[in-house]
Amino acid sequence: MANLGGGLLGRILGAVVSIAVALGAYFVFFKGQEKVEEAKAPKVGECLVMSGSSFDADHQEVECGDATAAYKVAGDKGDCDAVELNYTISIGNDRTSGNVADLCLALNAAAGDCFDLGGMSTPAAKVACGEGAGNTSIVRVTSVGKAGDECADGDEPLENKLRKTLLCLRPAA
Repeated sequence: MANLGGGLLGRILGAVVSIAVALGAYFVFFKGQEKVEEAKAPKVGECLVMSGSSFDADHQEVECGDATAAYKVAGDKGDCDAVELNYTISIGNDRTSGNVADLCLALNAAAGDCFDLGGMSTPAAKVACGEGAGNTSIVRVTSVGKAGDECADGDEPLENKLRKTLLCLRPAA
């Protein structure tokens, strides 16, 4: 009888150890994958071209001087300004689990640049200023300044209070 109890205890202990090892391996693999993806995520100061919709966006990293570089990563801790695009990079199927980066994207703008600001679910894109004549979503940056500055008459201010910047915009057409 003593041998039977020892065997049962050994099997239970073996099962517990097996489960612990499996959970440990899963945790190390998942967290390891998260760390790899986190390391690949864009850093503050890097520029991006966004595609897709704001519900299922994707990015491509480009040089900030590239003619298509619409966004610059302004922050990496979330808590974005109202005029910034909040971009969360996740792994796995569930967008709320496995978040590896919570980025704030500001327009990568200089005076004279034109942007198609798109719609509610479309990220902005940098475009040639003559492109899409008559398209009301295309704007030209007339000046870049500090928050609190004023725009010229007819220009619309796009003030980023968190980053202390001001873009003055007007229709490109």
